[in-house]
Amino acid sequence: MCFIIVLFGTTLFTTIEPAQLPSYFPRCYQDDRNINECFINAANSLNQYVRSGIPEIGLRPLDPFVSPDLNLTIESPITDIAASAQRFTFYRLYNYRLNSAEVRPKDGAINGTVTLPDVGLSADYQVHGHIVNLPLSGSGDAKVEFGNIICDFLIDNWLEKFSCNEIKLEMSCKIEDVKMNLTGIPNEDATNTLINLSSKLVASELSPAYSNIFKLLFRPFLKRLCRKYPLDHLFPLSS
Repeated sequence: MCFIIVLFGTTLFTTIEPAQLPSYFPRCYQDDRNINECFINAANSLNQYVRSGIPEIGLRPLDPFVSPDLNLTIESPITDIAASAQRFTFYRLYNYRLNSAEVRPKDGAINGTVTLPDVGLSADYQVHGHIVNLPLSGSGDAKVEFGNIICDFLIDNWLEKFSCNEIKLEMSCKIEDVKMNLTGIPNEDATNTLINLSSKLVASELSPAYSNIFKLLFRPFLKRLCRKYPLDHLFPLSS
């Protein structure tokens, strides 16, 4: 079980001005039988624009991205930790790859799978408890390098008959591997070594937490985008 409280001292997305898509945005049409392939190619063509930010849709630069402060609890048979983090900073979020997608403008829905191959993270943290049965208590600096993070997502209720507050986002992420370096914990070198010897198991324990973190960061953007662009405006008819 995973609980996350996000303290919104900062946001991923800025105030959005008049609705006009950037000229470099590829267009996909809802009556195109290859709309899914079009959307995949379009999304994967925007990595460098996402990296430096897209003001027209209120997206600020994503490399690095400093998230709101977090309070986090993870409970499982082998992990029970309570942690808080400040200056929670992601690196290389822009380097995503959309692997598959199904776009259904008439249903107000998009689902798919995206891979983040090399996300990095740094934070100031405080933690108490144990992870994969290893005691883990202290405070200091955390530096984390993730292997592939593979996320399945579903966006739903993006329809004019619904309020944008009703837009739904579901995410389920699997972290394949993780390497951590934590300062300020007892037996620092030995504990880091033991954590990293069990890195795939640690990654599995962290996966539900990061599913929720990404969901909490991305949903406000979807709500803003929904208020600015109906889905059938992003995916218009070809004529």
